[in-house]
Amino acid sequence: MMEQKSNAVKSLTGGIAHLFKQNKVTHVQGHGKITGKNQVTTHCSDGSTQIINSKNILIATGSEVTPFPGIQIDEETIVSSTGALSLKQVPEKLVVIGAGVIGVELTDYRVP
Repeated sequence: MMEQKSNAVKSLTGGIAHLFKQNKVTHVQGHGKITGKNQVTTHCSDGSTQIINSKNILIATGSEVTPFPGIQIDEETIVSSTGALSLKQVPEKLVVIGAGVIGVELTDYRVP
């Protein structure tokens, strides 16, 4: 599972980078805020600030795990989708709560 996950991440990120280059899309990583019509101000990890003016803006926020009241995610016994993709070994048993894409992917793995 881990090897398949690593290969998928490598393939997908490489594919996205290729599509960006092919379509002349500039990728800026950081914390951004829409500060005007067709304008984003980005605070980059190196401490710099960049103002970007563009005809089109794509907001890709990622995702966060929705916690259940009274359940503490420790990433060892109770894991989030992120933790499940980083397990050191395939668990003998796994209960998946939720029907998101990652949950569906996790249900497809079998212990040999």
